[in-house]
Amino acid sequence: MPSCPNCGTAIATPTKLFTVIVEPKEGERGLTQRKVGMYSCDKCGTKFPTVVSRQHYLLVAEEQLGKIQTDIKNLKKTNQDLEKRIGAMDKEYADLQKVVDRSKRDAETRALESKLEALEKHVAYLRKEKGELEEKASRLR
Repeated sequence: MPSCPNCGTAIATPTKLFTVIVEPKEGERGLTQRKVGMYSCDKCGTKFPTVVSRQHYLLVAEEQLGKIQTDIKNLKKTNQDLEKRIGAMDKEYADLQKVVDRSKRDAETRALESKLEALEKHVAYLRKEKGELEEKASRLR
């Protein structure tokens, strides 16, 4: 927020806004558009200008502009194609992830089934041993 150069009071809004186009200085390229606000101090009555904003413009030959616009169109098309490919790759990745997860579950299931089979064999062996031991124990009594 600009302040009065005379008394230092901050002023919120300009009384008038002007747009000025400034030609380039030596060694510079392009034009500069400046918005200048005229401010009036409520306290001391001083009127003063302040630059509110600046925008720099470069002048480009028509054929260069056409080439730039063509390049932009080509880049947009390439971008769209890449976005489609990325979408397809994301879908393929999700499908592959499902296959991997299913394979992991299947492998875990097979491992658990083999452990179950081994445990069932062991339980059957222990039951047989228990039966034999009970039979020996009943003969000894």
